[in-house]
Amino acid sequence: MDQRQIRGGNLVNHNGELKKEIGLFALVSIGVGSVLGSGIFAIPAVMGAVSGPSLILAILLAGIITLFLGLAYAELGAAFPLTGGPYSLPRLAMGDLGGFLMGWGYFLYVFIGTAGIINVFVEYLGVYISGLTSQGALTPLGTTIAIMILWALTFINILGVKWGSLYSIITAVGKLIPLLIFCAIGFFYCHADNFTPFMPFGFTGVTVAVTLFFWSYTGFESIVVPTGEVKRPWRNIPLAMILTIVITIVVYMLIATVFIGMIDWPDLNIAFKDWRSLGSLTSPLATIAKSKSLFFLGTIATIGAILATGGGSGSWVLVQGRMPFAMAQDKLFWSPIGKINEKFGTPAAGLIFTSILTTIVLIAIPSFPAIALIASITVIVPYAAAVISVPILRKTKSNIERPFKLPFHMTFTLIGFILASYLFYWGAWPWTLIGSILILTGYPAFLFIRRNDLEIKRSLWVPFYLIGIVIVSILGDKNFVFKNFTSFRPLGILSMPYDLIVLALFSILIYFWAYKVNINIKDEEESL
Repeated sequence: MDQRQIRGGNLVNHNGELKKEIGLFALVSIGVGSVLGSGIFAIPAVMGAVSGPSLILAILLAGIITLFLGLAYAELGAAFPLTGGPYSLPRLAMGDLGGFLMGWGYFLYVFIGTAGIINVFVEYLGVYISGLTSQGALTPLGTTIAIMILWALTFINILGVKWGSLYSIITAVGKLIPLLIFCAIGFFYCHADNFTPFMPFGFTGVTVAVTLFFWSYTGFESIVVPTGEVKRPWRNIPLAMILTIVITIVVYMLIATVFIGMIDWPDLNIAFKDWRSLGSLTSPLATIAKSKSLFFLGTIATIGAILATGGGSGSWVLVQGRMPFAMAQDKLFWSPIGKINEKFGTPAAGLIFTSILTTIVLIAIPSFPAIALIASITVIVPYAAAVISVPILRKTKSNIERPFKLPFHMTFTLIGFILASYLFYWGAWPWTLIGSILILTGYPAFLFIRRNDLEIKRSLWVPFYLIGIVIVSILGDKNFVFKNFTSFRPLGILSMPYDLIVLALFSILIYFWAYKVNINIKDEEESL
């Protein structure tokens, strides 16, 4: 059975009029374009400040975690080609309320994250155009430019998904070339002694760096968002997911290795192996190149940053409008958002609506670090829900053919769920609390849409899961604090590795709770 035979009940993909114009190359370009954005150009210096050379290991570990999460999406997206994957796939497994909560968390992430990517894009433009930034934030002129760019990209995507995906192809290729040139030339200027000792801050530094860098991997799930517009999704979605993650892991590790190797401490006016001071580098790749008098390489790095953030902006705009569109199609969002533009065959209303919200974020929060922190913390729970959805749907939708199947799926997804819990915890106090509150606002938001048939039992694990992680965050290791704006610090009762052991056991309980309650609901329906 292919995706054209999936009909009936809640498997209906109500967007039958969407045009299938995205092939494998375009889909990989959308994925790479969404992932390869701002992070690699700004975060290596911050990671180096907390982990030293072991930032390379942190990048690999973050990539492995992403692979666990991404392959779960690959099975689900290939078997159930529904637009709005991060929402629609958990909805199949956990019902309307559970799906809405995951869609709500992802919706917050995607339109806030789009503002973050565009923010960095304008900051890099500020290297050549004065007056766009001031003290790490956009000026009114910079904000105006950012908004103009946002709406230009929105218009491109309204014209047709093929134009949005074409933009992703051009910019994905365009950003990879400068990065590879940087690595190829920079390799000859590396110093081997920069890599010892490899873990100057121990494994704690590595875990903090994993958290910091995970933002650079988010966006991989964009591959299953425009599923209803993908050619041969049963083949192209799994391949695109694997290729996207592998490409980004390799590129990120190459860049990190060259960055560490090229550090010339005297030329940077930094004491020898004073890793903490690396955090002061605002444009690390360009700064490292210029410190070696490789000004042309610094220019290449800056051009790459502009292409990366510009390309990422286009991919994120393409994705963000399809999330509320998919929810509205299922009568779980404002109904006009679910309409397809008759002329262009695109979810124009959804694109316009989300771009309005992104405009508000750009005006209200002109600083990238704050935007990135809020966005990344809200997306981890939807990732965890997708992982749990695999075994649930194996049980409740067993009649659906799965072109791509995870081996040892219960073990694989349980590990993926535990790793997602670690990511949430490593998001650090007080952002574990902020992220939990933002996601839980989905409950009152759902009541504006529906007040009966809530099926609360199926999603009750969500608040317990969030509250449990917040409690572990309060009791946990004192090192997991980031930009703490409160007077409270973690108590350190559960220091590493005891915090991770407790969190793993707690995650196992939540995983099987969510699994059992949702397959039991299906069994009850069949017995009626």
